[in-house]
Amino acid sequence: MSRREEPLEGELRRNPFFDGLSRRELKTLCGVLRPRSYEVGETIFDQGAPSVAAYAVLSGLVEIVQEDDGGAKTQLSEAGPGTLLGETALLDDAPRTASAVVAEETMVAVFYRTELYRLAEERTGLAAKIVLQLSQVVAERLRRTNRALKEVQEQLEAAQGDTDQADGESP
Repeated sequence: MSRREEPLEGELRRNPFFDGLSRRELKTLCGVLRPRSYEVGETIFDQGAPSVAAYAVLSGLVEIVQEDDGGAKTQLSEAGPGTLLGETALLDDAPRTASAVVAEETMVAVFYRTELYRLAEERTGLAAKIVLQLSQVVAERLRRTNRALKEVQEQLEAAQGDTDQADGESP
């Protein structure tokens, strides 16, 4: 990190989401993002809450947890440095589908949707780069979800076949 580079700029430079941005664009983004630290056990956002911001994890570890109607919690994933959390908040204000709970002391850069809209008006090229990168993140998560769904379907079909065979039916 150069002497003139701000600490947040250095952190963003190491985050894959911000790859492809020039130094000038990163400096502009540093004026938009809000660094925030969280302690173990704190919640960054709650399932069901309105979506207003995305969070770039700069350090630490965050668990993504979903709660069912009966109150049972399932950990869906973990997010460490270089991960963008709650990215769909930059696109719409739909309620959060899971909670983000801090597992290790964590530093994030908060990116509010209103700031993306402001960038779209004032720095169109930068906003376009961010939206394109955001679309790549969302597309990759959709591909992963589709693969996971296919695996579960195959497991269910195999289990059903085992049940049918145990009941004396042919597959």
